[in-house]
Amino acid sequence: MELNSRNIEEYINRFLEGETTNAEEQAIYSFFRTGKIPPHLMEYAPMFAWYEGGMQGEPEPKQTGELKPKKKHIRLRIPIAAWSAGIAAMVVVALGLGILFYSDNDAPIHSEDWSCYEGSYIEVGGKRITDIKQIMPLILEEQAAAEQKEKLAEQRIREMEKKEKQVKEKELMMN
Repeated sequence: MELNSRNIEEYINRFLEGETTNAEEQAIYSFFRTGKIPPHLMEYAPMFAWYEGGMQGEPEPKQTGELKPKKKHIRLRIPIAAWSAGIAAMVVVALGLGILFYSDNDAPIHSEDWSCYEGSYIEVGGKRITDIKQIMPLILEEQAAAEQKEKLAEQRIREMEKKEKQVKEKELMMN
């Protein structure tokens, strides 16, 4: 069995999982004894030397004078466009929440929309209410009812005009 730098990792993984045969283990020991070990596998050299030596004493790091391989640091690089989009989304959410919490219900009494109702009041059960925030919903409700009555009146006027027109046409036909 020939082990090389291409298939050694597979055998190391199998060894660590306890799935190698004695022959495969001897081939792994031999591979690490040759000294032609890829830098990223150097950390396994003392372990396999210890196993090969019959596990006598404590495993000692191999002093080969070679530099230990640097650990790979994975950096997550997020493009500026993604950061900008994320910040923009947070600003939109913050503005939306601000508008939600500080909506027209909390608007000052002197706002342009309500200024025409300033000084208005209602009496409920003999009690006079002058707080515009309390009476505004009632004013809007009455306004909607008035608009509905106005539409009904306009519809009846059109019906009456239509009937008057029909009567005039009948009169002209009879004459």
